[in-house]
Amino acid sequence: MPSSDLLDLTTLQNLVDLDDGGFGLVAEMTVIFRDDTPRRLRDILLALEARDAEALSRSAHALKGGAGAIGAKVLRGLAADLEILGRSGSADAPEGTAEALEAVFRAALVALEDYVRREGK
Repeated sequence: MPSSDLLDLTTLQNLVDLDDGGFGLVAEMTVIFRDDTPRRLRDILLALEARDAEALSRSAHALKGGAGAIGAKVLRGLAADLEILGRSGSADAPEGTAEALEAVFRAALVALEDYVRREGK
C-alpha cells in the first residue's frame, strides 16, 4: 500500500509546520509510535480474547489517538471501528483483526520512517 494511502500527509505537514519546517518532531513521534503501539495492540488483543467490550473500547480509543496524532490514518480507522464495537457492548471482532492491526501498524511504521528519511534530509 502506498504511503499516501497509509498516512495522512496533511497531519504530517502540520507537525513539520509546528517544528518550524523541521522533521525532529515527526521523527520523535515516530519513535514513540514505534515503541508504544505494540503495547496498545496487545491491550486490544487481550480485550478481544477476554471478550471485554469496555477494555476493547478503552484500548482502541488509545490506539486511535496515537495513530491519529502521527497521521497513521488506516490504523486510526481500524482502531475507531474497534472502539465503536466495544462501545456497542461487543468484543466480537471479525476474524483476522489481530493480523490486520499488526500488518497495518508495520506498514505505517515503515511509511513513517521512509517519510522522515526522504523528506527530512
